Amino acid sequence: MKITFLLPYAGMHGGIRVVAVYAQLLRDLGHEITVISVTKNVLSLKDRLRYVVTQKKFPSAKNEQGETYFDQDDSSWIVLSHAGPITDDDIPNADIVIATWWKTAEWVHHLSPSKGMKVHFCQGYETHDIKHRGRVEEAYCLPIKKICVSEWVRKKIGSLTGLYDHEILPNGVDLKQFYPSSQVSRDRQCFGFVFSEEATKGVDIIIQALVLAKAENPLIKAIAFGSSAPTKHLELPPWVEFHENPPQYFIREIYSKCTAWLFGSRAEGFGLPILEAMACKTPVIASHAGAAPELVSDKCGYLIAAENPMEMAKKIIDFSEMTSAVWAAKSRAAYEVACKNNWEISCNRLDNILSKLVKGCR
Repeated sequence: MKITFLLPYAGMHGGIRVVAVYAQLLRDLGHEITVISVTKNVLSLKDRLRYVVTQKKFPSAKNEQGETYFDQDDSSWIVLSHAGPITDDDIPNADIVIATWWKTAEWVHHLSPSKGMKVHFCQGYETHDIKHRGRVEEAYCLPIKKICVSEWVRKKIGSLTGLYDHEILPNGVDLKQFYPSSQVSRDRQCFGFVFSEEATKGVDIIIQALVLAKAENPLIKAIAFGSSAPTKHLELPPWVEFHENPPQYFIREIYSKCTAWLFGSRAEGFGLPILEAMACKTPVIASHAGAAPELVSDKCGYLIAAENPMEMAKKIIDFSEMTSAVWAAKSRAAYEVACKNNWEISCNRLDNILSKLVKGCR
């Protein structure tokens, strides 16, 4: 099949990484893959000032392609000289054209049939974008076949459109990249999480839970990593160890060090850190968002109600007092979940879904 993925600016966001993985694996299966992304808009003065405050450095004044998950020498990845919209003139004819974000779904909707059967790969429910909320909801209502990364996303879109017949395609994990690290020792009192100031990620809930748990057990500690350092908008307690943009091998070590991983999202398309932690044999305490309901159970961690720091704190205490035998059983179960959700399995599912769609329209 000839398959085209349409992206916004191809930066270092998790959704871009997912597309990069699928593009390569589908290519390995023999498909002809083209990835089209747009140029980054130059930031306004207000956004530049915000960038300086949050990132503690000056943004580039140019709209050049920065760090990305794609190989910049790959001729099948095309970076357009404009910031969108993407039109017929920008892309080749194909069997399938896949939108990967609500705005790219708008672009796909206006393409001619020769560009391929139209698909919206829904990696989240993006109505938290308040500025464009109306357009986001309209994008989900477009008559385009949808593939959702979790049941949570499918239900959210269904509650808006009244249609629930969307395909579900869970993300995977790279077991060659994430596995128990032999370089660190497991700390039975250490808990980890991904830091983000986005309200939907629920890091404030995680911090509250850790503070409550530490008040009961002073030995409890925490470690976190994130793409940018905390600011005054969401400060970490001084006893939380933080790493900014750590290399991938060190992220694996962070996962492997913890007795449990904390996932507190209020809204989430999937939640890749759940599987990454499990691949490192680390159980997960997760809120009821994204793919957590399908991945997390009492066998491999704990699934808790969303926005409930008290319940998360109780589960943290449970892990801190857990016997080695009980923890080992949860650890093994977590690893088994990861093994059943690797990228190769997910790509084969995507291949089957796309093949059926193409056959169905012929």
